[in-house]
Amino acid sequence: MKPFIHHNVRSINEATRLLAAYEGKAKVNAGGTDLLGAMRDQCLPDYPEAVINIKTLKGMDYIKKGKKGIKIGALTNLADIARSADVREGYTLLAEAAYSVASPHIRNMATIGGNLAQDVRCWYYRYPRQIGGPIVCLRKGGNICSAAMGDNRYHSLFGAAPLIEYPCASHCPAGANIPAYLSRVRKGDFKGAAHILIDYNPIPAITGRICPVFCEPECNRKELDTSVSIQCVERGVGDYILERPDEFYIPTGKETGKKVAIVGSGPAGLAAAFYLRRAGHKVTVYERLPEAGGMLRYSIPAFRLPRDVVRKQIQALEGMGIVFKVEVNVGKDIMMKDLADCFDAVFVAGGAWQERSLGIEGELLALSGLAFLNRVNAGSRDVPGKKVAVIGGGNVAIDVARTLLRLGAEPVVIYRRTEHEMPAVRVEVKKAQEEGIAFEFLTLPTAISDEEGGISLTCTRMELGGPDASGRPRPLPIAGSEFTLRFDAVVKAIGEEPDRTILSNLPAYNVEKDTTPSTPLKKGLFAGGDFVTGPSTVIQAIASARHAVRGIELSLGGGRTPELPARMEADFNDSVFQDLPRAIVHELPAAERVKAVDVEDAPSLSMSEIEKEAQRCFNCGCLAVAPSDIAVALVALNARIVTTKRTINAETFFNATAIRSHVLHGDELIKEVQIPKPNNGARQSYEKFTLRKPIDFAIVSVATVLTVRDGICKDASIVLGAVAPEPIRATAAEEFLRGQAISEAVAAKAGDLALEGAMPLPQNVYKVAIAKTLVKRTLMSSAG
Repeated sequence: MKPFIHHNVRSINEATRLLAAYEGKAKVNAGGTDLLGAMRDQCLPDYPEAVINIKTLKGMDYIKKGKKGIKIGALTNLADIARSADVREGYTLLAEAAYSVASPHIRNMATIGGNLAQDVRCWYYRYPRQIGGPIVCLRKGGNICSAAMGDNRYHSLFGAAPLIEYPCASHCPAGANIPAYLSRVRKGDFKGAAHILIDYNPIPAITGRICPVFCEPECNRKELDTSVSIQCVERGVGDYILERPDEFYIPTGKETGKKVAIVGSGPAGLAAAFYLRRAGHKVTVYERLPEAGGMLRYSIPAFRLPRDVVRKQIQALEGMGIVFKVEVNVGKDIMMKDLADCFDAVFVAGGAWQERSLGIEGELLALSGLAFLNRVNAGSRDVPGKKVAVIGGGNVAIDVARTLLRLGAEPVVIYRRTEHEMPAVRVEVKKAQEEGIAFEFLTLPTAISDEEGGISLTCTRMELGGPDASGRPRPLPIAGSEFTLRFDAVVKAIGEEPDRTILSNLPAYNVEKDTTPSTPLKKGLFAGGDFVTGPSTVIQAIASARHAVRGIELSLGGGRTPELPARMEADFNDSVFQDLPRAIVHELPAAERVKAVDVEDAPSLSMSEIEKEAQRCFNCGCLAVAPSDIAVALVALNARIVTTKRTINAETFFNATAIRSHVLHGDELIKEVQIPKPNNGARQSYEKFTLRKPIDFAIVSVATVLTVRDGICKDASIVLGAVAPEPIRATAAEEFLRGQAISEAVAAKAGDLALEGAMPLPQNVYKVAIAKTLVKRTLMSSAG
């Protein structure tokens, strides 16, 4: 064993103070039968700096029977519980469960508190860390539960304990509850999926087409084959929403009488408008262009984002009661001060429309990439020439080049770094290459001149040096490498920045430095999206809007914007073990794509294809089963767990996650177990199936409590252990038994109902039959 500090505490307050001081780097020794062995094997996620021995505490090993029930101190050993006359008389179930634990020697040492708080027994978790090798348990920093694809003979029948944070959702800037809505799609519940998704992203039909998918690279399905096509599913759910806008774009809050103005109708403006209107505020959106949608409408080509999708999105928001005022230029047609006087809050989301300067001689001869895209999206089909240079490596540059190609030009993309450093979305660069667009990498334009019959572009070759402020390799000019290219036109698209002149009445305020979306520029005035950050993505703008709405709501006395839940609602997916290839997007061939500028490159998947793709989601949980035999008994007996902070119902206490088998905080200890007096006529039974009696852990355990009067079951409690990450109440079986006379057939039917919804893993199907048999056996025993 490695060195550690050992504390013999004299009070429970001392123990909790030490736990808090070590900040999760200490372990509690309540019996020692498990902890010391785990430390010796070095199988814990982190070796503890200290062990806090609470066996030295006085007065916590008792069994007290009263009129309302029985109380058991947390340090009472299992042997005393098993042989206690008071326990055996009224709480037979608990005595039997305690007696079933391990060997007499261990029962003499193990305490009820330690048994309830013990670690899982999964062999992947218990695999000694210092040996190394291929096993990295999910609980110890691995990406997936090893049992999902490995030996799972003794693992869960009822799904996985959820992660606190899912990799896909945590990498989505908007925190979209991806596992939950994929779970609904799997079941064919598109309406349920839509309600979950829209809470985090109110324009999924748009992001499902143009998002750079921060989530998919983190998908753990790639450990097996390829990541889930989350974007395709999102797009399908988004289209479903736009086909039924009246079901999803509705104000859910009472009318507040508050008025909010939004400047700009890009993604941040639209998202903020949705959340604010849904909260019951009156929302007016100001847009300087002829149609709402901002860059979504005027800067992104229709072959990537069809204009009718944007229009349907605007119409859906209008249906909520959001007012759009177009061709109103805030700062010219109406001043910011006037908006501030007329509205309770103003959110500035004007985007980043101002192009950066090349800073080279003859720059005025270069055309604006954004202006070109705006004209095409407004209906123009004019091209500036046949052979056109496009300077830049971002999304605008790629969009300009692909649009020029569709209009008959021959674009050449000129970029000063290599393809690997291009900030443009990878898939769009790949499409451009498939379409035959030429690229000149490691090339820097240094001058533009007007010559007879065209434009002369002077360039120099570059090489990559050390990292710059962005973390990318710094491009360095190669001496003597200058050369000249001739084009009919040059288009610059090297990046955009926001035009903040509308805030000129706030000269002392540095928007770039001082603004966060939820912090007002001044009372009632907020800013967000690209207007604050500079160019970002649509999903990042949506996230910025949600933060801003939080601040706006607080300023208006609300606070109703949705938060990412601490625990994700998602069902385990047993289809994950099937060989399911990633969905194929039926994209038009490159030769067909380049023929039209306003035809979408690829259609959406069908609903059946989306549902099939959602089946590929791992759900990324832990398949280890709840380790405590006592837990099953306590849940069946409706016990309560008293801790140093609270009193918790036993069923709630064992709500498992992928890192803990209980809900105890890091500085919280169990003090006492309280079990209410059973109903008159209640009969109890406990059964445990193991491979090696009497010392093994349960393969399946079942605890039942029946209240029987005149041969009829009046109430029933059936709890299964070792079949799920936490003890499972068989509620369907319990409901079925009420009002029934217990017979062999009735008990067998209850066993079937108890295992309804089980999702066996490839190697633990046998546990289903065992569990059904134990349910039947305990019911027959309880019924006499």
